[in-house]
Amino acid sequence: MSELSILSENESKRLNLRLPWLLCFAMFAAWQIGMVYFSGQTLSVDGRTPLPVNIDDITLIIAAGYILSILVMLFIPRLVVWLERITASVALVSALALFLPLSAETLVITLYVQYFCCCLMTGFETSIIVGLFTEKTAVLHLAVAYGVANGLVAILHNDFVQIPFTAFRLFTVIALTLMVMFFFKLPRNVWTRSVKKSDGLIAPKKLFAGIFLWTATSCFAILFGTAVAEGFAHGVSVFYLSGGVAGIILYLLWKHFGIVPFNVFSVYIAIGAMGFVLAVASLHVPALSLAACVLLGVGSMACWINPLLGVLMAKQYPSKFIAPGIIGVAFITVLIHAALLDVFRNSAPALCMVYLVIAVACVIIYLILEPYLLYAFHGKPLISHERAAELIEAAKEAAKIGEVLAEDVPVADSVVILLDEVRGHPDDDLTERERQIAQELMLGLNYKQIAAKLHISPYTVSSHKKSIYSKKGVHNVPELILKMGRVQEVR
Repeated sequence: MSELSILSENESKRLNLRLPWLLCFAMFAAWQIGMVYFSGQTLSVDGRTPLPVNIDDITLIIAAGYILSILVMLFIPRLVVWLERITASVALVSALALFLPLSAETLVITLYVQYFCCCLMTGFETSIIVGLFTEKTAVLHLAVAYGVANGLVAILHNDFVQIPFTAFRLFTVIALTLMVMFFFKLPRNVWTRSVKKSDGLIAPKKLFAGIFLWTATSCFAILFGTAVAEGFAHGVSVFYLSGGVAGIILYLLWKHFGIVPFNVFSVYIAIGAMGFVLAVASLHVPALSLAACVLLGVGSMACWINPLLGVLMAKQYPSKFIAPGIIGVAFITVLIHAALLDVFRNSAPALCMVYLVIAVACVIIYLILEPYLLYAFHGKPLISHERAAELIEAAKEAAKIGEVLAEDVPVADSVVILLDEVRGHPDDDLTERERQIAQELMLGLNYKQIAAKLHISPYTVSSHKKSIYSKKGVHNVPELILKMGRVQEVR
């Protein structure tokens, strides 16, 4: 199967879902974070309402859930939707059991089932987003639906009116019921195909490594931001509420003003880094504490949206390691974060300085990745005039465009785009080979990878790259992306 075939096949399987269904899916985040909140000091600086569970046992259960989800995603990814249905149903039954007069031992076991299901579904949630969502659906889910979920978390965590576990128990049943409905809404036998050597695709390894590194630092930012917020009165609710509002604003900016989410991320991440600066300052000026939580919450939204990067990775190179890699990185950061909390729990200044260093690293890594992510999000293939003409002629013959135009019926977007490409490429001054090499450079491939893909030598790639840079008046790939990678949407 050709490179075009696997990518187009996978795109045809991706789902565009409406917000009400995505809100059902997003209940997972509120349920998950609520469980962490009510489990004592498992992943936080100070638990508020500890349940009768053993922290060491919970740690093992969390590890088992993460590891099992990674193994499933690696070896039997097509069963993810089925397993989500089964796991969510088991979690719902165990939540209903919490309403019964259980013995102490049975209550603990029931809670352990909740924790295990919660951690197992963390990986499956990412796998569904990466494997089945379009970019539009992923942004809507991770910005708006997650924004609403963050608002619910803010309510669960608020310390104005203490939320008893009985209320959270009822919320858990409602949330899990909505999740079960969503998982049965998903098609059970549809899944994107993973790339094979015979497909002819080459992975942009450096770009993927950069994205996984960004995932690690952004996961630290979320965990550290929550830990810092828990040190202040009302901090956690302010943190999550700010993150939820920031997510909804991000979507509205994209929907109504055409501002690409990745352009907003850079601002949000910088705001989050400033939140860590204020957190350090608040050790001496306590009045700055809630302002720090607001900034940290805004920064966290850019990190919550990590699975969108997985969608973009899968659209370029649909590897089976993308979703497991994201979850594996997240799991490792959870372990490191827990260890750092134990080491610095009694030294708030040192802990805040560690957070600040990682936040700055997060900003730097993202700024390096941003041009590539922008291109992957809304760039277009740089096809030749000849290939564009062939596609248009085929489209005309199949759809009888002449008759359609005579009836004054709008032409399909894809045909309009192709016609526009034939009238004039933004890269008319490049040769056919230079256009091909420019596209591969903007997708993050290096000389050797491009040479292998196009069956030319690395020296030829280098020579063409110099010519491309000279014709476009640029000095590096990010500048080339800014010059060539942007396209206007055709409506």
